[in-house]
Amino acid sequence: MATFYLLPPRACLEQSLGELLGRLLPGLPLPADAWDVLAERLLQSGRPADVYLVPRDDLPDGEPVAGALASAFGAEPGDRVIEVGAGRAPREWEVGSGDVPVVVAAR
Repeated sequence: MATFYLLPPRACLEQSLGELLGRLLPGLPLPADAWDVLAERLLQSGRPADVYLVPRDDLPDGEPVAGALASAFGAEPGDRVIEVGAGRAPREWEVGSGDVPVVVAAR
């Protein structure tokens, strides 16, 4: 089974990363592609092959989340989704049949 981390939109990720690096390394310019570089490094660092980082704005518009993950990223029933949102605890669920998410746990 695959695990999909459904992340905030790319602009939010870039802003959050920029704020963090700005506090850690004040005055150092941040590369424009910092989020993409970080995500690629995370994915190359020995993570299982069935883990995907999906910014919300990479999903097709006008489709339920489970259906959008299925059509755009190949998610299947039983795959785990961890929704990460700014300012709230992650929500974990499984892709169900018929695009109906099955809530596994609220963290």
